[in-house]
Amino acid sequence: MADDPMDLDLRKLRYFVAVAERLHFGRAALALHVTQPALSRQIRQLERDLGVVLLSRTSRDVTLTAAGEQFLHDARALLAAGQAAQDRVRRIDAGEHALTVGFMLGADVTPVLNAFSAGHPDVPIELVRLRWWNQAQPLLDGTVDIGFVRLPVDSDDRLDVLPLSPERLCVVLPARHPLAGEPGISVTALADEPVLQYADATPAWAAVWNAVPPRPDGTRPPHGPAFHDMEELLGYVRAGRGVVLVAEPVATVFPRPDITYVPVTDAPPGRVALAWDGARRSTLVTEFVEAARSVLRLGE
Repeated sequence: MADDPMDLDLRKLRYFVAVAERLHFGRAALALHVTQPALSRQIRQLERDLGVVLLSRTSRDVTLTAAGEQFLHDARALLAAGQAAQDRVRRIDAGEHALTVGFMLGADVTPVLNAFSAGHPDVPIELVRLRWWNQAQPLLDGTVDIGFVRLPVDSDDRLDVLPLSPERLCVVLPARHPLAGEPGISVTALADEPVLQYADATPAWAAVWNAVPPRPDGTRPPHGPAFHDMEELLGYVRAGRGVVLVAEPVATVFPRPDITYVPVTDAPPGRVALAWDGARRSTLVTEFVEAARSVLRLGE
């Protein structure tokens, strides 16, 4: 592989992502409105530029190599950052100073949004849903200006974080579970329950939200299936495949007669925080943070 730095062509990145997501050159070419031979040439050129093989091709299928898996993750982030940069400069050029605010499921963002908008009635606010596996990335690549996250958030110390309010934790149980009628339970009562896993969680998130204390003999509860969203979580819980901890506000978003949310009395509370990239200077972000400090009476 060459040691000299190379310039990445965003068009080639888009072509690669299209193929990598479909694992089919023909379908990718149709989606991109290019011919298949032209697409193949662009991918081969990208591989030559990088000096690695990204896609393994046979007469029957296309698969990602290990390098291709990593490059798909990075290419998506680069394309998102490029699109976000274009959107920002176009809004500024048009005189539209908008603010994009991320939020986690169940987080009460209304008081801060209202406080900010009271002082900035002409600033449009766009809300973007954040997920546990990618809270930091939209903030770092500029897709989101500032976000309501749940701690912990992996950021390599690149994000500024302002802790806001604590959140009590609940365990999600099927309504028929023996503990379902309790007003509160100890986390040790869950020691024999399989623990559902937040899929694709960052190491910091997994250490907190995928963990239940060990049993008295030192062994750990078994891992249950991994879930990718709340619908999968609820499906596994209803089927008795495992339990999981969630922030109490999440329970209000998904009330169901066959599911019970029981407070965990001795688990450390979760915490909502504001996070933003301090290296990306923005007057609107600074003023949004000040609105949060004021309405939530932080520092008093």
